[in-house]
Amino acid sequence: MRLLLAAAEPLALSDGPLSAEDACALVAQTWTATVRADVDPCVLNPGAAGFLRALASHAPEHVAVIARGVAGEDVPVTFRLGPPSATGARTAYVEAAFLRLAATSGSLADGGLGAATSYGVGQVVALAARRASRVVVATGDGGAHDAGAGMLAALAGTDDGPLTRGGGALGAITREHALVALNARDALATVELVGAVESDLPLLGLHGASGALAAARPALATLAQELERAHGHFAHEVTRALDGTARRDLLSGLSGPTASLAPGARPAVGVAARAAADRALTGLPGAGAGGGLGFGIAAAGGRLLPGTSLVADVVGLGARVEGADVAVVVVDRLDASTTHDGALPEVARRAGALGVPVVVLAREILAGRREQAAAGISGAYELGADAGAARARVARVARTWGGSGT
Repeated sequence: MRLLLAAAEPLALSDGPLSAEDACALVAQTWTATVRADVDPCVLNPGAAGFLRALASHAPEHVAVIARGVAGEDVPVTFRLGPPSATGARTAYVEAAFLRLAATSGSLADGGLGAATSYGVGQVVALAARRASRVVVATGDGGAHDAGAGMLAALAGTDDGPLTRGGGALGAITREHALVALNARDALATVELVGAVESDLPLLGLHGASGALAAARPALATLAQELERAHGHFAHEVTRALDGTARRDLLSGLSGPTASLAPGARPAVGVAARAAADRALTGLPGAGAGGGLGFGIAAAGGRLLPGTSLVADVVGLGARVEGADVAVVVVDRLDASTTHDGALPEVARRAGALGVPVVVLAREILAGRREQAAAGISGAYELGADAGAARARVARVARTWGGSGT
């Protein structure tokens, strides 16, 4: 049998977490030791730490650079380059989480989040743009919560000022500061900028970037409120700065309903028109991803695309599903979130169109059978708490779906 094996997130096992790559390895080794099978492992990491690893074989050239970390220190990071097309065009892949992982100063402690900056992301994007005509930025968890202000400042060549000092400083910016969005667009005039987002969070509101921060870390609720106000002011000033400029279509390639600023349109002057323009950018699905980095990418003229779909296209998931007899997706928890976002629906959508059954292996299953059926799942199995239990369950599932052992 031919088995497509997909994973995108670590498994939180009691005897130690397994990365998506290690989870694939555990399942593949156990499955092939149990039944005869040709296993095709596929990691679909959309932008948390692991985006570049997921694309390693498809973007083999990596470039090492030095960029500003989230707390302002210089840190070593890398980006990857895909092979040139027939016309010589190349795509560069940048992972925002690298700036957080490379930091060594403890800058992500609760007290430092309001001062963390995405400036280094802009530096890496600028360097990547020298080597490629298309730059894809995985927003991930870069550790900054500054609505992409630091990134815009770096692209515009602004080395200091409130835009480089984290989200907490954005409440004091002026329209002159916000003009960096125009300068960032000019700097990338010949480059296609794409944001690979993990979620459809908007920038503002109860379900926006700061709202999600407060929900995930209740101790930061007060800081989240302050950042929400600062982000709102920053977004308003950026929208004012962009008034009357030609705008790229922010919707191109996006999934889900949203509003768009019409390409090339000159908005009407007035409070109502400006409020509508504010909402178009701040309410854009994915604008709140990466602490608002998605907003910065959109403000710089970029497009926001679902990260998992983007990775799936790069690694050729469609053809790989077409060649499989069974598709197995490994997730940590099977719940409402994983049935609607991430690797599972991406695989299930493609597999369903081809009549390929989808089997889910999860550390914990919270979704009921009706939810599973609606998600296109043919079977779901709990792996158990530790690696030993996971191997035993994989062996049983392999015998169920792969025939007798060998």
